[in-house]
Amino acid sequence: MVDERLAGIEAKIDGVSAGLGARMDGLSQEVGGLRQEVSGLQQAVGGLRQEVGGLRHEMHVLHEDLVDRIKALAPDFGPIRREFREADAGLKESLERRIEPLEAAERARRTKN
Repeated sequence: MVDERLAGIEAKIDGVSAGLGARMDGLSQEVGGLRQEVSGLQQAVGGLRQEVGGLRHEMHVLHEDLVDRIKALAPDFGPIRREFREADAGLKESLERRIEPLEAAERARRTKN
């Protein structure tokens, strides 16, 4: 009876071992497939990096060309910049005239509380 039980247990162990071995083989194949896919992805990323580098260079060239074209259209930006600075200064002064009384009122309100 003990021998029969041991034989049954050994048969079950052999069955489990065979099933486990098959699963391990399948897992090994899947891991091998994943490694190939990762390798392919790495190659694709390397190619994308090269393309982005080329695109960056082309964009720089286009930017420089655009700057040159703008300079050719309006070579003297001095008067335009001066007008912008004057307008900005006027806006700043107007805002300060409006905000300073509000800030003073807020400070006075806080000191009352």
